[in-house]
Amino acid sequence: MSSAVLDAPKSRSWYQRIFAGNGLLWFLYFVLILASLITVSSAISSEYYKSISRGGLNPILKHSLMLVIGVASAIVMSMLSGKAYRYVLPRVSTLVMLILFFAQVFLGHSANGAERWINLGFITIQPAEFLRVYMVIWGAFVAGKDQEEDPRKVKTYAFYWLRILFFSIFVMLGNLSTFLIFIAFLYLYSWVLKAPKRFMYWVSGLGAIMAALFALYILFAPESLLVGRTLTWHNRIHGALTEQTDRFAITDANRQEQMGRMAIANSQLIGRGPGKSKMRDSLSLAYSDYLYAIIIEEYGILGLLFIPSLYFCWMFFAYREARKQTNVYRSNLIKGFGILYPLQALVNMIVASGVITTGQTLPLISYGGSSIIATSMAFGIMIGASRVDKPKRVEAPIEEAVVEDLPLEDDAVEPNEDEQLDTL
Repeated sequence: MSSAVLDAPKSRSWYQRIFAGNGLLWFLYFVLILASLITVSSAISSEYYKSISRGGLNPILKHSLMLVIGVASAIVMSMLSGKAYRYVLPRVSTLVMLILFFAQVFLGHSANGAERWINLGFITIQPAEFLRVYMVIWGAFVAGKDQEEDPRKVKTYAFYWLRILFFSIFVMLGNLSTFLIFIAFLYLYSWVLKAPKRFMYWVSGLGAIMAALFALYILFAPESLLVGRTLTWHNRIHGALTEQTDRFAITDANRQEQMGRMAIANSQLIGRGPGKSKMRDSLSLAYSDYLYAIIIEEYGILGLLFIPSLYFCWMFFAYREARKQTNVYRSNLIKGFGILYPLQALVNMIVASGVITTGQTLPLISYGGSSIIATSMAFGIMIGASRVDKPKRVEAPIEEAVVEDLPLEDDAVEPNEDEQLDTL
Protein backbone atom coordinates (compact mmCIF):
# COMPACT_ATOMS: atom_id res chain seq x y z
CA MET A 1 0.00 0.00 0.00
CA SER A 2 1.48 3.31 -1.07
CA SER A 3 1.99 5.78 1.76
CA ALA A 4 0.68 8.54 -0.51
CA VAL A 5 -2.80 7.06 -0.29
CA LEU A 6 -2.80 7.44 3.49
CA ASP A 7 -1.34 10.95 3.56
CA ALA A 8 -3.59 13.74 4.86
CA PRO A 9 -5.22 15.81 2.11
CA LYS A 10 -3.49 19.05 1.22
CA SER A 11 -4.97 22.30 2.45
CA ARG A 12 -7.71 23.54 0.16
CA SER A 13 -8.46 27.09 -0.94
CA TRP A 14 -11.30 29.03 0.72
CA TYR A 15 -13.75 28.55 -2.15
CA GLN A 16 -13.05 24.80 -2.23
CA ARG A 17 -13.90 24.63 1.47
CA ILE A 18 -17.06 26.69 1.04
CA PHE A 19 -18.38 24.90 -2.03
CA ALA A 20 -17.51 21.38 -0.98
CA GLY A 21 -20.32 18.86 -1.10
CA ASN A 22 -22.56 17.77 -3.94
CA GLY A 23 -21.56 19.89 -6.93
CA LEU A 24 -24.81 19.23 -8.80
CA LEU A 25 -26.84 20.58 -5.90
CA TRP A 26 -24.68 23.73 -5.78
CA PHE A 27 -25.09 24.18 -9.53
CA LEU A 28 -28.87 23.73 -9.33
CA TYR A 29 -29.06 26.20 -6.43
CA PHE A 30 -27.34 28.96 -8.40
CA VAL A 31 -29.44 28.24 -11.50
CA LEU A 32 -32.56 28.76 -9.37
CA ILE A 33 -31.10 32.00 -7.95
CA LEU A 34 -30.30 33.27 -11.46
CA ALA A 35 -33.77 32.31 -12.71
CA SER A 36 -35.28 34.21 -9.78
CA LEU A 37 -33.27 37.35 -10.48
CA ILE A 38 -34.21 37.38 -14.18
CA THR A 39 -37.90 36.52 -13.91
CA VAL A 40 -38.76 38.59 -10.83
CA SER A 41 -37.01 41.67 -12.26
CA SER A 42 -39.43 41.49 -15.18
CA ALA A 43 -42.59 40.56 -13.26
CA ILE A 44 -42.20 43.21 -10.53
CA SER A 45 -42.17 46.24 -12.84
CA SER A 46 -45.43 47.63 -11.42
CA GLU A 47 -44.02 47.62 -7.88
CA TYR A 48 -40.83 49.18 -9.21
CA TYR A 49 -42.67 52.24 -10.56
CA LYS A 50 -44.72 52.51 -7.35
CA SER A 51 -41.54 52.53 -5.27
CA ILE A 52 -40.04 55.29 -7.43
CA SER A 53 -43.14 57.47 -7.05
CA ARG A 54 -43.25 56.91 -3.28
CA GLY A 55 -39.51 57.18 -2.75
CA GLY A 56 -39.27 53.67 -1.32
CA LEU A 57 -36.62 51.01 -1.67
CA ASN A 58 -36.21 49.64 -5.18
CA PRO A 59 -37.95 46.20 -5.04
CA ILE A 60 -35.50 44.71 -7.55
CA LEU A 61 -32.60 45.83 -5.36
CA LYS A 62 -34.40 44.49 -2.28
CA HIS A 63 -34.94 41.13 -3.98
CA SER A 64 -31.28 41.03 -5.00
CA LEU A 65 -30.26 41.68 -1.39
CA MET A 66 -32.56 38.87 -0.23
CA LEU A 67 -30.90 36.53 -2.72
CA VAL A 68 -27.47 37.52 -1.40
CA ILE A 69 -28.62 36.85 2.17
CA GLY A 70 -30.06 33.55 0.96
CA VAL A 71 -26.73 32.52 -0.58
CA ALA A 72 -24.96 33.44 2.67
CA SER A 73 -27.50 31.35 4.63
CA ALA A 74 -26.93 28.36 2.33
CA ILE A 75 -23.16 28.63 2.72
CA VAL A 76 -23.35 28.87 6.52
CA MET A 77 -25.70 25.88 6.80
CA SER A 78 -23.55 23.84 4.40
CA MET A 79 -20.43 24.24 6.57
CA LEU A 80 -21.78 22.78 9.82
CA SER A 81 -20.22 19.65 11.27
CA GLY A 82 -21.87 16.25 11.28
CA LYS A 83 -22.52 16.47 15.03
CA ALA A 84 -24.08 19.91 14.59
CA TYR A 85 -26.56 18.53 12.06
CA ARG A 86 -27.45 15.59 14.31
CA TYR A 87 -27.55 17.11 17.79
CA VAL A 88 -27.42 20.91 17.68
CA LEU A 89 -29.71 21.69 14.72
CA PRO A 90 -32.90 20.05 16.12
CA ARG A 91 -32.57 21.83 19.46
CA VAL A 92 -31.67 25.23 18.03
CA SER A 93 -34.50 24.98 15.49
CA THR A 94 -36.96 24.33 18.34
CA LEU A 95 -35.75 27.44 20.16
CA VAL A 96 -36.08 29.50 16.97
CA MET A 97 -39.62 28.23 16.34
CA LEU A 98 -40.66 29.06 19.91
CA ILE A 99 -39.31 32.60 19.51
CA LEU A 100 -41.10 33.02 16.17
CA PHE A 101 -44.32 31.55 17.56
CA PHE A 102 -44.53 33.97 20.49
CA ALA A 103 -43.39 36.87 18.31
CA GLN A 104 -46.22 36.00 15.96
CA VAL A 105 -48.69 36.02 18.86
CA PHE A 106 -47.65 39.39 20.27
CA LEU A 107 -46.08 41.21 17.31
CA GLY A 108 -47.68 39.62 14.27
CA HIS A 109 -49.66 41.67 11.76
CA SER A 110 -52.33 40.19 9.51
CA ALA A 111 -51.96 40.62 5.76
CA ASN A 112 -55.37 40.79 4.03
CA GLY A 113 -56.84 38.81 6.90
CA ALA A 114 -54.62 35.89 6.03
CA GLU A 115 -51.09 35.04 7.20
CA ARG A 116 -49.65 36.79 10.22
CA TRP A 117 -46.27 38.38 9.51
CA ILE A 118 -43.60 39.70 11.87
CA ASN A 119 -42.53 43.09 10.57
CA LEU A 120 -38.89 43.89 11.35
CA GLY A 121 -38.87 47.05 9.24
CA PHE A 122 -36.34 46.00 6.61
CA ILE A 123 -37.90 42.53 6.23
CA THR A 124 -41.13 40.78 7.11
CA ILE A 125 -40.77 37.31 8.60
CA GLN A 126 -43.35 34.62 7.90
CA PRO A 127 -42.85 31.84 10.49
CA ALA A 128 -44.61 29.32 8.24
CA GLU A 129 -41.59 29.35 5.91
CA PHE A 130 -39.26 28.28 8.71
CA LEU A 131 -41.79 25.72 9.93
CA ARG A 132 -41.22 23.85 6.65
CA VAL A 133 -37.55 23.42 7.52
CA TYR A 134 -38.43 22.52 11.10
CA MET A 135 -40.75 19.70 10.00
CA VAL A 136 -37.97 18.01 8.04
CA ILE A 137 -35.31 18.44 10.75
CA TRP A 138 -37.46 16.99 13.51
CA GLY A 139 -38.85 14.22 11.34
CA ALA A 140 -35.31 13.03 10.62
CA PHE A 141 -34.42 13.42 14.31
CA VAL A 142 -37.42 11.35 15.44
CA ALA A 143 -36.61 8.56 12.97
CA GLY A 144 -33.00 8.51 14.20
CA LYS A 145 -31.15 5.42 12.97
CA ASP A 146 -34.30 3.51 12.03
CA GLN A 147 -33.87 1.71 8.73
CA GLU A 148 -36.96 -0.43 9.34
CA GLU A 149 -40.30 0.21 11.00
CA ASP A 150 -40.09 0.32 14.81
CA PRO A 151 -43.52 -0.45 16.39
CA ARG A 152 -42.27 0.88 19.75
CA LYS A 153 -42.12 4.43 18.40
CA VAL A 154 -45.86 5.13 18.25
CA LYS A 155 -45.67 7.72 21.06
CA THR A 156 -42.56 9.29 19.57
CA TYR A 157 -44.28 9.95 16.24
CA ALA A 158 -47.45 11.10 18.02
CA PHE A 159 -45.46 13.76 19.89
CA TYR A 160 -43.77 14.73 16.60
CA TRP A 161 -47.16 15.35 14.98
CA LEU A 162 -48.45 17.26 18.01
CA ARG A 163 -45.31 19.40 17.98
CA ILE A 164 -45.87 20.37 14.34
CA LEU A 165 -49.61 20.93 14.82
CA PHE A 166 -48.88 23.24 17.76
CA PHE A 167 -46.66 25.49 15.66
CA SER A 168 -49.18 25.30 12.77
CA ILE A 169 -52.05 26.95 14.67
CA PHE A 170 -51.61 30.35 13.05
CA VAL A 171 -50.91 28.76 9.67
CA MET A 172 -54.30 27.01 9.86
CA LEU A 173 -56.14 30.17 10.92
CA GLY A 174 -54.46 32.36 8.32
CA ASN A 175 -53.97 30.13 5.29
CA LEU A 176 -55.89 26.87 5.08
CA SER A 177 -54.22 25.79 1.84
CA THR A 178 -50.73 26.09 3.34
CA PHE A 179 -51.85 24.16 6.42
CA LEU A 180 -53.27 21.37 4.23
CA ILE A 181 -50.00 21.19 2.29
CA PHE A 182 -48.12 20.91 5.59
CA ILE A 183 -50.37 18.04 6.70
CA ALA A 184 -50.05 16.30 3.32
CA PHE A 185 -46.25 16.54 3.51
CA LEU A 186 -46.20 15.46 7.16
CA TYR A 187 -48.25 12.38 6.25
CA LEU A 188 -46.09 11.50 3.25
CA TYR A 189 -42.84 12.17 5.12
CA SER A 190 -43.94 9.94 8.02
CA TRP A 191 -44.29 7.04 5.59
CA VAL A 192 -40.84 7.81 4.16
CA LEU A 193 -39.43 7.78 7.70
CA LYS A 194 -41.01 4.34 8.24
CA ALA A 195 -43.34 5.43 11.03
CA PRO A 196 -45.21 2.55 12.72
CA LYS A 197 -48.06 1.36 10.50
CA ARG A 198 -50.44 1.26 13.46
CA PHE A 199 -49.82 4.95 14.07
CA MET A 200 -50.25 5.82 10.38
CA TYR A 201 -53.55 3.91 10.20
CA TRP A 202 -54.82 5.85 13.21
CA VAL A 203 -53.72 9.13 11.61
CA SER A 204 -55.41 8.19 8.33
CA GLY A 205 -58.72 7.34 9.99
CA LEU A 206 -58.78 10.28 12.37
CA GLY A 207 -57.70 12.67 9.62
CA ALA A 208 -60.46 11.49 7.30
CA ILE A 209 -63.11 11.99 10.00
CA MET A 210 -61.86 15.47 10.94
CA ALA A 211 -61.59 16.53 7.29
CA ALA A 212 -65.17 15.40 6.63
CA LEU A 213 -66.53 17.25 9.67
CA PHE A 214 -64.60 20.41 8.80
CA ALA A 215 -65.82 20.29 5.18
CA LEU A 216 -69.42 19.95 6.37
CA TYR A 217 -68.93 22.93 8.69
CA ILE A 218 -67.53 25.09 5.89
CA LEU A 219 -70.24 24.03 3.44
CA PHE A 220 -73.38 24.15 5.52
CA ALA A 221 -72.75 26.39 8.53
CA PRO A 222 -74.53 29.78 8.35
CA GLU A 223 -72.26 32.73 7.67
CA SER A 224 -72.91 34.07 11.17
CA LEU A 225 -71.08 31.03 12.61
CA LEU A 226 -68.10 31.27 10.28
CA VAL A 227 -65.16 33.01 11.89
CA GLY A 228 -61.96 34.48 10.47
CA ARG A 229 -60.86 33.04 7.15
CA THR A 230 -63.51 30.31 7.22
CA LEU A 231 -65.94 32.75 5.59
CA THR A 232 -63.49 33.22 2.70
CA TRP A 233 -63.13 29.44 2.34
CA HIS A 234 -66.95 29.10 2.42
CA ASN A 235 -67.36 31.62 -0.42
CA ARG A 236 -64.60 30.03 -2.51
CA ILE A 237 -66.05 26.54 -2.21
CA HIS A 238 -69.58 27.71 -3.00
CA GLY A 239 -68.26 29.73 -5.91
CA ALA A 240 -66.51 26.64 -7.29
CA LEU A 241 -69.60 24.45 -6.83
CA THR A 242 -72.09 26.98 -8.19
CA GLU A 243 -72.48 26.96 -11.95
CA GLN A 244 -71.60 30.36 -13.30
CA THR A 245 -73.48 31.93 -16.19
CA ASP A 246 -70.23 33.11 -17.68
CA ARG A 247 -67.20 31.21 -16.48
CA PHE A 248 -64.92 33.73 -18.21
CA ALA A 249 -66.36 36.72 -16.37
CA ILE A 250 -63.86 38.54 -14.16
CA THR A 251 -65.09 39.24 -10.64
CA ASP A 252 -63.45 40.38 -7.43
CA ALA A 253 -63.38 36.76 -6.25
CA ASN A 254 -61.67 35.27 -9.32
CA ARG A 255 -59.63 38.20 -10.65
CA GLN A 256 -56.24 36.63 -9.90
CA GLU A 257 -57.14 33.26 -11.41
CA GLN A 258 -58.56 34.82 -14.58
CA MET A 259 -55.58 37.12 -15.03
CA GLY A 260 -53.26 34.14 -14.60
CA ARG A 261 -55.12 32.22 -17.31
CA MET A 262 -54.95 35.24 -19.61
CA ALA A 263 -51.19 35.51 -19.09
CA ILE A 264 -50.75 31.87 -20.10
CA ALA A 265 -53.04 32.32 -23.12
CA ASN A 266 -51.03 35.37 -24.24
CA SER A 267 -47.89 33.26 -24.61
CA GLN A 268 -49.15 31.53 -27.76
CA LEU A 269 -46.53 28.79 -27.14
CA ILE A 270 -43.56 30.82 -28.39
CA GLY A 271 -43.85 33.54 -25.73
CA ARG A 272 -43.93 37.31 -26.00
CA GLY A 273 -40.26 37.68 -25.10
CA PRO A 274 -38.35 38.57 -21.91
CA GLY A 275 -39.78 41.65 -20.21
CA LYS A 276 -42.74 41.94 -22.61
CA SER A 277 -45.54 40.58 -20.43
CA LYS A 278 -48.85 42.43 -20.76
CA MET A 279 -50.44 40.95 -17.66
CA ARG A 280 -47.77 41.67 -15.05
CA ASP A 281 -49.19 45.14 -14.29
CA SER A 282 -52.74 43.79 -13.91
CA LEU A 283 -51.78 40.74 -11.85
CA SER A 284 -51.08 41.93 -8.31
CA LEU A 285 -49.18 38.74 -7.38
CA ALA A 286 -47.31 38.43 -10.67
CA TYR A 287 -43.92 38.27 -8.92
CA SER A 288 -44.90 35.67 -6.29
CA ASP A 289 -47.91 33.33 -6.48
CA TYR A 290 -48.44 33.80 -10.24
CA LEU A 291 -44.84 34.18 -11.36
CA TYR A 292 -45.04 30.91 -13.29
CA ALA A 293 -47.89 32.33 -15.42
CA ILE A 294 -45.77 35.39 -16.27
CA ILE A 295 -42.80 33.14 -17.12
CA ILE A 296 -45.00 31.18 -19.55
CA GLU A 297 -46.33 34.41 -21.07
CA GLU A 298 -42.81 35.72 -21.72
CA TYR A 299 -40.92 32.52 -22.54
CA GLY A 300 -43.67 30.28 -23.93
CA ILE A 301 -43.15 26.55 -24.00
CA LEU A 302 -39.49 27.01 -23.01
CA GLY A 303 -40.52 28.52 -19.68
CA LEU A 304 -43.37 26.04 -19.36
CA LEU A 305 -40.93 23.11 -19.40
CA PHE A 306 -37.77 24.65 -17.98
CA ILE A 307 -39.14 25.66 -14.56
CA PRO A 308 -40.67 22.26 -13.73
CA SER A 309 -37.46 20.58 -14.91
CA LEU A 310 -35.51 22.50 -12.24
CA TYR A 311 -37.68 21.07 -9.47
CA PHE A 312 -37.56 17.62 -11.01
CA CYS A 313 -33.75 17.88 -10.89
CA TRP A 314 -34.03 19.03 -7.27
CA MET A 315 -36.00 15.91 -6.38
CA PHE A 316 -33.76 13.61 -8.45
CA PHE A 317 -30.44 14.97 -7.14
CA ALA A 318 -31.74 14.80 -3.56
CA TYR A 319 -32.95 11.24 -4.03
CA ARG A 320 -29.63 10.13 -5.51
CA GLU A 321 -27.62 11.81 -2.74
CA ALA A 322 -29.87 10.37 -0.04
CA ARG A 323 -29.29 6.86 -1.37
CA LYS A 324 -25.51 7.34 -1.17
CA GLN A 325 -25.56 8.47 2.47
CA THR A 326 -23.93 6.22 5.07
CA ASN A 327 -25.95 7.90 7.83
CA VAL A 328 -29.73 7.38 8.12
CA TYR A 329 -30.40 10.73 9.82
CA ARG A 330 -28.69 12.78 7.12
CA SER A 331 -30.32 10.65 4.43
CA ASN A 332 -33.76 11.47 5.87
CA LEU A 333 -32.90 15.17 5.95
CA ILE A 334 -32.11 15.14 2.25
CA LYS A 335 -35.19 13.06 1.41
CA GLY A 336 -37.43 15.48 3.31
CA PHE A 337 -36.19 18.60 1.54
CA GLY A 338 -36.18 16.71 -1.76
CA ILE A 339 -39.92 16.06 -1.36
CA LEU A 340 -41.14 19.22 0.40
CA TYR A 341 -40.08 21.98 -1.99
CA PRO A 342 -40.80 20.23 -5.31
CA LEU A 343 -44.26 19.50 -3.84
CA GLN A 344 -44.70 23.21 -3.07
CA ALA A 345 -43.59 24.08 -6.62
CA LEU A 346 -46.11 21.62 -8.07
CA VAL A 347 -48.92 23.29 -6.10
CA ASN A 348 -47.81 26.72 -7.35
CA MET A 349 -47.90 25.54 -10.97
CA ILE A 350 -51.41 24.15 -10.50
CA VAL A 351 -52.44 27.51 -9.03
CA ALA A 352 -51.06 29.32 -12.09
CA SER A 353 -53.35 27.23 -14.30
CA GLY A 354 -56.38 28.41 -12.31
CA VAL A 355 -57.41 24.98 -11.04
CA ILE A 356 -57.11 25.96 -7.36
CA THR A 357 -56.40 29.13 -5.40
CA THR A 358 -53.71 29.19 -2.74
CA GLY A 359 -50.78 31.26 -1.56
CA GLN A 360 -47.82 29.09 -2.54
CA THR A 361 -44.71 30.53 -4.16
CA LEU A 362 -42.11 28.96 -6.42
CA PRO A 363 -39.31 27.95 -4.02
CA LEU A 364 -36.15 30.05 -4.53
CA ILE A 365 -37.64 31.75 -7.62
CA SER A 366 -40.60 33.85 -6.48
CA TYR A 367 -40.10 37.22 -4.81
CA GLY A 368 -39.74 36.95 -1.06
CA GLY A 369 -37.69 37.47 2.05
CA SER A 370 -38.19 34.77 4.66
CA SER A 371 -39.10 32.21 1.97
CA ILE A 372 -35.76 32.71 0.18
CA ILE A 373 -33.79 32.54 3.43
CA ALA A 374 -35.60 29.43 4.74
CA THR A 375 -35.35 27.59 1.41
CA SER A 376 -31.66 28.51 1.10
CA MET A 377 -31.07 27.11 4.58
CA ALA A 378 -32.74 23.87 3.51
CA PHE A 379 -30.54 23.70 0.42
CA GLY A 380 -27.46 24.37 2.54
CA ILE A 381 -28.38 21.52 4.89
CA MET A 382 -28.69 19.10 1.95
CA ILE A 383 -25.33 20.18 0.56
CA GLY A 384 -23.71 20.08 4.00
CA ALA A 385 -24.99 16.55 4.58
CA SER A 386 -23.38 15.48 1.30
CA ARG A 387 -20.11 17.20 2.29
CA VAL A 388 -19.98 15.45 5.68
CA ASP A 389 -20.68 12.08 4.12
CA LYS A 390 -18.16 12.29 1.25
CA PRO A 391 -15.05 11.31 3.30
CA LYS A 392 -16.96 8.46 4.94
CA ARG A 393 -17.72 6.96 1.54
CA VAL A 394 -14.04 6.92 0.56
CA GLU A 395 -12.75 5.74 3.94
CA ALA A 396 -14.30 2.28 3.60
CA PRO A 397 -12.34 1.20 0.46
CA ILE A 398 -9.06 2.56 1.91
CA GLU A 399 -9.58 0.73 5.19
CA GLU A 400 -10.29 -2.52 3.33
CA ALA A 401 -7.08 -2.11 1.32
CA VAL A 402 -5.03 -1.49 4.47
CA VAL A 403 -6.49 -4.57 6.16
CA GLU A 404 -5.52 -6.71 3.16
CA ASP A 405 -1.87 -5.58 3.52
CA LEU A 406 -1.70 -6.27 7.25
CA PRO A 407 -0.82 -9.75 8.60
CA LEU A 408 -3.66 -11.64 10.25
CA GLU A 409 -3.47 -11.95 14.03
CA ASP A 410 -5.16 -14.54 16.17
CA ASP A 411 -6.22 -11.98 18.78
CA ALA A 412 -7.96 -9.69 16.30
CA VAL A 413 -11.41 -8.76 17.64
CA GLU A 414 -14.37 -7.95 15.41
CA PRO A 415 -16.34 -4.84 16.44
CA ASN A 416 -19.74 -5.68 17.84
CA GLU A 417 -22.98 -4.65 16.17
CA ASP A 418 -23.57 -1.65 18.44
CA GLU A 419 -20.14 -0.22 17.60
CA GLN A 420 -20.83 -0.66 13.89
CA LEU A 421 -24.14 1.19 14.21
CA ASP A 422 -22.45 4.02 16.09
CA THR A 423 -20.11 4.59 13.18
CA LEU A 424 -23.00 5.08 10.75
